[in-house]
Amino acid sequence: MKKINLAIVGPSDSVALISETVSERSDVVDILPVVYQDASEVPDIITKVDNRIDAWLFSGKVPYMYAKNAQRTIKPLYYLPHTGSSLYRALLQILHIENLKINRISFDTFYRKEIEESFGDIPIPVPPFYVKDYDNIISANEITQYHYHLWQKGETNIAVTCFLSSYQELKKLGVPTFRIWPTRDSIRTTLAIAISKVEAIRSKGSQIAIHHIAIDNYETFISESTSSYGVKRIELQLYEILIHYTEMLRGSILMQGDGHYIIYSTRGIIESLTKEFTIMPLLEEITYKMNINVSGGIGFGPTAYAADENAHIALGLARQAGSSKWMVVLDDKSAIGPLSSNTHLQYAIRSDDLAMQNLADKLNIRMTTVFKMLAAFKQFDNAIVNADNLALYLSITPRSARRLLSNLLNNGLAVNSGEEGAGKGRPRKLYRILLDKMVAPPKE
Repeated sequence: MKKINLAIVGPSDSVALISETVSERSDVVDILPVVYQDASEVPDIITKVDNRIDAWLFSGKVPYMYAKNAQRTIKPLYYLPHTGSSLYRALLQILHIENLKINRISFDTFYRKEIEESFGDIPIPVPPFYVKDYDNIISANEITQYHYHLWQKGETNIAVTCFLSSYQELKKLGVPTFRIWPTRDSIRTTLAIAISKVEAIRSKGSQIAIHHIAIDNYETFISESTSSYGVKRIELQLYEILIHYTEMLRGSILMQGDGHYIIYSTRGIIESLTKEFTIMPLLEEITYKMNINVSGGIGFGPTAYAADENAHIALGLARQAGSSKWMVVLDDKSAIGPLSSNTHLQYAIRSDDLAMQNLADKLNIRMTTVFKMLAAFKQFDNAIVNADNLALYLSITPRSARRLLSNLLNNGLAVNSGEEGAGKGRPRKLYRILLDKMVAPPKE
């Protein structure tokens, strides 16, 4: 099996400890240690080395949050949580190695309950303590100032921090400070999760992928062409574009005839090329170079039969959405698309969910429409929608959308929410969708 390239990112001491522990799995993991001076460097680090690694492991929550917020990678991101075990080690050092008395103490990163439980597990009396927890990015300087001001005012006599730079600065300022490191146990546990995730991604990435691509309204296209030679020239021009696309996919292509083409490839490379099924680069090229509309459906599956079936379904959904649309159907029977569209959604096309079946029966619509409708409603602020916007997402007429919204209103699943101006003509009615009520399980 090809080894997993794992980037380990953090301050120098944490990276050294993590790398030493991860090296126990050198049979499956190759390490790329990356040391920073400040966690704000993480986005640039990702940009520089992301193409060389399979997963990212961060020493703590702050660098992880920098990576997550930067959105510069689609690779799996992990961080080492600071647990009670890492806190025990710091308390042991304070009480039995340094022989210090804990009168008042300040912590960061941990939650108050975790600290109270750790003291209870030792067990020793819980001293008065302060804690600065956080769920978003925080600077090392802010952590340093928090601990220092408490100590300077006499509120604390000891500081415990998870930040190396804060630890070093507080020591310089004369504050009795102790550092929290990740435990080897948490490193091994997180590493095992990362390995499993990458292996699952690789397995899924090798799934069979089939494209069904077709010229829209082919019969009309034929009848409006001046000659059969003109038709063949256009088909060959499209075929040439598709060959280039197939080469990018490292796949193979079949010209089926009657404006229909099939491309065989694997999931991983398509997922990358379409930026996780959000865009379709091929669509832009066809639109720019050719004066025809072409739709496509991409299907995935563990077998060629399953992938082909899903590709047929995806092409059908694309045609329902209009001209020059592209849809994806995954192996779990969820649909994604249209790609490269402002009305991009992900929704199930098959389910055994009893609540959804009851909702479909109540509204007298198909299950697929229910799932697509729910996905659309989540795109609107506060679930407030008008008929024109809903029509765009569901690929239906505004009249049909108004009928659907009236149906929801009559069934107590939506309420009137005023009107909005629409330029000339009558104001558009607004509806607030009661999503919680729509997805509530049926009463016994």
